[in-house]
Amino acid sequence: MNQKPLQINSEIGVLKTVLLHRPGEELENLTPDYLKDLLFDDIPHLKVAQQEHDEFANVLRDHGVEVLYLDELVTEALNSDNLKAEFVDEMLAASKQDSRRVTQSLRDYLLSMPTNKMVRKIMAGVRKDEISLPPEHHQQLHDMVEQDHYPFYLDPMPNLYFTRDPAATIGNGLTINKMHWPARRRESLFMRYIIDHHPRFAGHDIPVWYNRDEKFSMEGGDELVLNSEAMAIGISERTTAEAIEKMATELFAVSSISRISLGEKSFKVKKERPFRLVGSLATVAVVESVVTGTTLRTCSS
Repeated sequence: MNQKPLQINSEIGVLKTVLLHRPGEELENLTPDYLKDLLFDDIPHLKVAQQEHDEFANVLRDHGVEVLYLDELVTEALNSDNLKAEFVDEMLAASKQDSRRVTQSLRDYLLSMPTNKMVRKIMAGVRKDEISLPPEHHQQLHDMVEQDHYPFYLDPMPNLYFTRDPAATIGNGLTINKMHWPARRRESLFMRYIIDHHPRFAGHDIPVWYNRDEKFSMEGGDELVLNSEAMAIGISERTTAEAIEKMATELFAVSSISRISLGEKSFKVKKERPFRLVGSLATVAVVESVVTGTTLRTCSS
């Protein structure tokens, strides 16, 4: 079967498959004192959020859309003990936990669970009252100072139901994004393991136009596929010009995309020419204006 596992040539058309995350325990782990850190203004009611989500998912299914769930795909991708341990180690390394004893306790706690429960627990976060640390850990000064304050050893991921941000499909490939805010940095690791190890996607040489290990941030909410040859992308607080430049280099080299619109202006970049973005609507390169067809050496608003 030669059908490509990913193929998006336009944001407009018949939706065939969608990736969702059903709100879970991560919402119940939101606390008023740390809402801002986790990018929330209020605490959603979990049962209401789940009910609304289920209604939405059923509408999609009623219209013939295949609904995939993030936690299920990750669980299916982690099909060996070694891979499961590798995933946990990467997830803990990407967290802000810097205590080796805490990290080891978290690792033991997570790996003791069935894979599906472990995935949901990583999404939900691990509170300090959930695990027991070795007694000698409490003799450390920094722990005595902090043990009554911040409630988590592993932060919850309440933004996961914005599944477009951590990864977005462009053509037959995708961006696996480096998220701007620290609270969301671990989210795209789920997609990397799905693409690399899930039987539906692994072994298909799916192009990754931008990777989460890059230096500059990019988020899928700023990416928009217009057609097989053009896309639009916004330069924003979350998506940097440097990240767009790196992604564009990959797209122009091997994909059918030859035009990228930035804000109000659209440019066709010659694949054989290097270019550099220097502002929200500016580029320094030899480019062709899509509107006028005029070859320019510099262009700015």
